[in-house]
Amino acid sequence: MSVNILNIAKEYLTRTNIEKLAGLVGENTSSVQGALGGIFPSVLAGIMDKASTTSGAGEVLRLVNGEQGDFAPEDLSEILTSPSIAQSLLSTGGKLLPMLFGNKTSDITDAIASQNGIKKSSASSLLSFAAPFLISVIGKQVKSSGMGISGLTTMLMSQREPVLSALPGRLSGVLGFSDLGDFKGTGTNTWEEDKQEKGGAGKWLIWLLLALAVLAILWGLKTCKKEETTLVQDTTSVLDSAKLAVTDLADSTVSKIDAGIDALGNFFKRKLPNGVELDIPEFGIENKLVTFIEDGSKPVDKTTWFNFDRINFETGSTKLSAESLVQTKNIAEILKAFPNTTLKIGGYTDNTGDASMNLKLSLERANAVKEAIASEGIEAKRLEAEGYGKEHPVATNDTEEGRAQNRRIAIRVTGK
Repeated sequence: MSVNILNIAKEYLTRTNIEKLAGLVGENTSSVQGALGGIFPSVLAGIMDKASTTSGAGEVLRLVNGEQGDFAPEDLSEILTSPSIAQSLLSTGGKLLPMLFGNKTSDITDAIASQNGIKKSSASSLLSFAAPFLISVIGKQVKSSGMGISGLTTMLMSQREPVLSALPGRLSGVLGFSDLGDFKGTGTNTWEEDKQEKGGAGKWLIWLLLALAVLAILWGLKTCKKEETTLVQDTTSVLDSAKLAVTDLADSTVSKIDAGIDALGNFFKRKLPNGVELDIPEFGIENKLVTFIEDGSKPVDKTTWFNFDRINFETGSTKLSAESLVQTKNIAEILKAFPNTTLKIGGYTDNTGDASMNLKLSLERANAVKEAIASEGIEAKRLEAEGYGKEHPVATNDTEEGRAQNRRIAIRVTGK
């Protein structure tokens, strides 16, 4: 059964608690109740947007498991009764708002104030109350269910419909959270994009036009059967970048092309030494990794690598798909069950495009997988990441199938 965070939060907002909160901010009860109706979904939307990237989700998980998460929502009445404790809570919330809304905080505060006929300072205080309060509500769900980062992101991303239904139109426009409820992997949060220089859509269009131009050049060269392909490679670094994006179109299904889901065998329950059961395929990386770790006759070396088979990235990017987190979580569970095991994560590309960009992309992808595993509670010192670019191909680069196999993420046991 899915969790509705807004409904759970409302259960703690009894008439008495709303009256106490109204007295704290110096407004009438009905105005405060109306304001909270827009504030709660706004703050939850901010938390969702923050948790929509791997690094952001890790930060939210630390928050809900830390001091803010230790605030018990059932103690709300006692907290609001004590002015000093309540002010401390508001101070904590004030520090959280920039993390959730960035430079939109002031606009959101203005919208809440004007829409509900309350002072801007009151709207700010109510926002500052809602942030740690909702984090505590989320924290209670996380702790009671023993969630890691994948469980947290799944729960938060599922709040899309309740949040959008509850958001007043004006606040929805101010927030401007695009694709709310979509996990962006290692992408950029919406408010972080707003902090960057304007014209992002224009830049995207430029890249698209460059990519199409390169495709046209490549097609022309192929039609004329010219062999001077170096003309394309030597134009400019910008064209190299566009070419990399074009030739990497199949990259969203790298691992599935490599092995194929059917080739992974049947899924089964494998019990780890600590009692945790993994639902994994017979010939998948998890089963191979556990078997290697448990086999005392298999020494650690520098040549035994295991390819991820369900890790996917968006084309030419380091953005992990949401389903990829299932596999990174499984790897984290294996590391928890074998506390002496350490891993190295390697990123690889095919030989198409600029070599330096390939090397950079491979490292960034390896780091993205490393961060996803570490965010499940694994010490960073147990993980190492390196990008190898086009080096160490496992198949020919003369065919698309071969290039797809060479674009991969793999792991090697460095200690067990």
